[in-house]
Amino acid sequence: MAWSRKSAMFAALAIALYLLGLVLRNQQLVTVAVVLLSFLTYAAFRMTHADVASSGRRLDDADANAGIQLQSIAALRKLSSARVFEDGEVDVVLRIQNRSTLSKVLEVRDRVPEVMRIKKGANYVLMELGGRKETEIAYTIEAPLRGFYTIGPVCIRMQDPFGLFHNEREIHLYDDFLVFPKMEDIKDALIKSRVPKIFTGAVNIRNPGEGSNFYNLREYVPGDAMRKMNWNAYARSGKMMVNEFERDAVSDIILIIDSRSVSETGPVSRNSLVYSTRAAASLAQFFLARRDSVGLVTYGDEIVSVDRDTGKKQLYVLLTKLAGAMAKGNTPLKVVTNRILPHINRGSPIIIMSPLEDDPTIIDAIRDLRARNFDVTILSPSSLEFEFDARRLDRTGYEVLKTERDILISELRGLGANVMDWEPEMMLSTALAGARGF
Repeated sequence: MAWSRKSAMFAALAIALYLLGLVLRNQQLVTVAVVLLSFLTYAAFRMTHADVASSGRRLDDADANAGIQLQSIAALRKLSSARVFEDGEVDVVLRIQNRSTLSKVLEVRDRVPEVMRIKKGANYVLMELGGRKETEIAYTIEAPLRGFYTIGPVCIRMQDPFGLFHNEREIHLYDDFLVFPKMEDIKDALIKSRVPKIFTGAVNIRNPGEGSNFYNLREYVPGDAMRKMNWNAYARSGKMMVNEFERDAVSDIILIIDSRSVSETGPVSRNSLVYSTRAAASLAQFFLARRDSVGLVTYGDEIVSVDRDTGKKQLYVLLTKLAGAMAKGNTPLKVVTNRILPHINRGSPIIIMSPLEDDPTIIDAIRDLRARNFDVTILSPSSLEFEFDARRLDRTGYEVLKTERDILISELRGLGANVMDWEPEMMLSTALAGARGF
């Protein structure tokens, strides 16, 4: 049982009147004070012991703390979806049941994560719930940021009829849901492996033949199948010509995300890690739809990797890892490249998403990758832009740091890496085209 502001004021007034009556030797003031204190005692006793007789339960310590009347309140919650993308919506229905025979006036609050926005309805309700009755509280939350979230517990408060005391109880009812980073539709990433692999497994293709895409025409040589003959070309040139198709192949694509502490520099909804996870999700979706094999590496306080694989299941695994990426630690990129180099094929495209800050090993790491003939693309969301837009960085400091950043990017391009200084409002497809020089 907890005191309300009204009961505290009542108690303070009663004590003040009592002391003043003693000082002035005024029996009337003392009598008024005793009446007020007696009324507070009666209200507290009534709040603590109400419903004991109707419930038939013995009042133990747990009931005294939580309020015996609240023990008869139960809750059940249902979510419309356990997985949504950023800016997606989740409908929540909370059912409150009063299992006692007495009517109760309740304050009910369903606790939601702080970053969530209540888009429709309300997660707080003041209501009267009759005996053996139940009601539903429905509301919709909007999830602006990726991550793992939990709704709950359900907080219930009940006041006494005089509004002097209240009992509180938390119903430990929790529901988890996952928010994936939102994805951008990419038409062409302009990235392919220099050493493609033959795709194993049946693939539906539009054109009949040994390949899915037409490659070129060449002259007929003995042994070519007649079904490969291009009779139109023969009619035009008078030479026997056959069609060649590009073989079905997949590339090993490695996505590397910088999740060090520095990647969270900037506003919570606009920083390097937010944009990097969205870019990685978009790229993973594109490459997997192209039947490529995609792997993921995130590095912060530790190096976390997802083995290369294909298909929709792999996309779900990657999105789950991206949703849980946290900015912490300061592992250098050189340590990451040394760890993964023995396990990836030469010529595989490597896409690095990093703010390129506070890491003296970046040049050496990219040099090692280029020396082994890896196709390196770097998408760099600049935290300078986020800080400057949020007015946390003045113009002079911005210009000095921007110059240092431009010098680093020039060095990386000199090593043969495709680098894009990714501005916050730039679409991912535009950034990729800029990085690849198209």
